[in-house]
Amino acid sequence: MSFPHGFKAVFRVVEWDLMKLKRQKAFIAMRTAWFIIQSLVFGYAISRIARPDIGVDYYKFYLLGLYTALLYSASIARAYIIADEFDDGIIDYHLSLPLKRSVLAAGRVIGGAVSTIIFTAPMMVFTLYLANGLDPVSFLISITSAFAFSIGVVSFVVIIVMKLRSTDTTDIFFGTIDAILVRLSSVFYPLPIIKALNIPAYYYSALFNPLTHFADFLRALVLPEYFLLGLSPAQSMFYILGLGIGLLVVAVELFERKLEAGGVK
Repeated sequence: MSFPHGFKAVFRVVEWDLMKLKRQKAFIAMRTAWFIIQSLVFGYAISRIARPDIGVDYYKFYLLGLYTALLYSASIARAYIIADEFDDGIIDYHLSLPLKRSVLAAGRVIGGAVSTIIFTAPMMVFTLYLANGLDPVSFLISITSAFAFSIGVVSFVVIIVMKLRSTDTTDIFFGTIDAILVRLSSVFYPLPIIKALNIPAYYYSALFNPLTHFADFLRALVLPEYFLLGLSPAQSMFYILGLGIGLLVVAVELFERKLEAGGVK
């Protein structure tokens, strides 16, 4: 398959996710409205109550963490959609099409990431605006890093769904993972404060957590004063890119091996 033809085939698969996103306009509007309320009301309140001495405006710190949690949860939501498609036989239908399994797998991952970015774009714009980081360069870098992060999460979703093959089990698994990873990160708690707790397991879990790397990358990008408090932006960017590409390769390989004889059973 030539590169132009392969790219076109992947794009056709991506369109599947984008078409489904069109039917969620009302949900996107409601989710955006709730995010704005959460940012303006709860975010402001918690920043006034907590006021940690971290050398940076905690309200802006919290906003960027809130967006990170939203992006992660929206990416994880692809698990439920893909798991449902296994149960409904839609994946079997896709396999009947003249598409290579690698193209189908790559298209579903990229389509999930693109849908996630479109879904969360209004919230990103609002967050960057409040954090005074809504300039063209920062916005472009933020979107690029968010896309790489989402690819990693959606790839992880595909890998787990391929292993579990159960909507109920997938629901329980990702509900648990979601709660653990968000809390064992610097999404809402700065790394220096986590380190000061003197709980090595907690600190190192946060240190190697993908959510920590993405959240701190955004903070270093938008809040220059946070640069020395968080992780190195270059290290975080390489971590996010490596995670996204690595998990994408694993997801495609697993998809090809598991879906033998054109089926999912």
